[in-house]
Amino acid sequence: MSTREFAIIERYFKSLSNLSQHENTVILGPGDDCAVLRVPDDMELCVSTDTLIEGVHFLPNSQARVVVSRTMGANLSDLAAMGATPYAFLLAMTFPEVKEDWLEDFSITLSEVIEKYQLPLVGGNLSKGPLSLTVTIMGTVPPGSAIKRSGASVGDDIYVTGTLGDAAQGLALLRKGQAEGYLVDRYQFPQARLEAGQRLRGLAKSLIDISDGLVAEIGHLAEANSLGAEIAAWELPLSKELVESAGQDSAIRMALFSGDDYELCFTADPQDSDEIKAVSDSLDLPMTRIGVVTDDGKIIIRDTKGKPMRFSGAGYEHF
Repeated sequence: MSTREFAIIERYFKSLSNLSQHENTVILGPGDDCAVLRVPDDMELCVSTDTLIEGVHFLPNSQARVVVSRTMGANLSDLAAMGATPYAFLLAMTFPEVKEDWLEDFSITLSEVIEKYQLPLVGGNLSKGPLSLTVTIMGTVPPGSAIKRSGASVGDDIYVTGTLGDAAQGLALLRKGQAEGYLVDRYQFPQARLEAGQRLRGLAKSLIDISDGLVAEIGHLAEANSLGAEIAAWELPLSKELVESAGQDSAIRMALFSGDDYELCFTADPQDSDEIKAVSDSLDLPMTRIGVVTDDGKIIIRDTKGKPMRFSGAGYEHF
């Protein structure tokens, strides 16, 4: 490690690794070749990793707090999709040059995330290059309770949390020069539905987070068991801000095919609808039934007149 790299870690990252409040979790934190963690005997460990790159996952020259929020929001959402509780994370970061004000804001925002979710930073790496962040995140679940993508059955109801399409319009507005507002915030500061995922353990038969678009994610749920789905476009939960900004038709298409909302999509037995409503009410988070699982292997979207919609491409493509 170079003297300069050590100085950057010392100034901006060492304080993030104050592990005194995580003694039951972290045996050995940053500073050695590996972290050593203590996993409770009555828990299983969920592990995920994501890379976010400037110009792909956040706009060039984004504020540090936006970079942190989008990076950690995406990773925490993966834990939410398993019904997991945050446990610890690693951060590997590359950046082209040292901008002290930017790094200071980055450190402050990341410390707020660490405090909010009681999620210790237990190691990582710094290198020079185009701005990108790779997070390896860990969470815990009681044995056998992780909610998988597989598990849906024919006749299951399909639900989504929150409202859909907001982030896509927020990004469009950002590109037009609008720097604030509800829709912009939905893109820049996604909120992982962690508590919802945890409360859906035992209720959701399959679960996925909506990062690449609703239809694409439903496709993943259906593919896991060679099933299909029928979606009612008129049931999609749309925010009034989205409809006012984009119009009804565009809002529906954004809700169906655009990503970055980091809401949850799950399937459940119709007999559990009352329990799901009770969870929704207790969290003050809409959980909307938008369709049903079918056995024909196809994804059918019915428009407001009940006719099948034609579409090509289900959502965001990484390549």
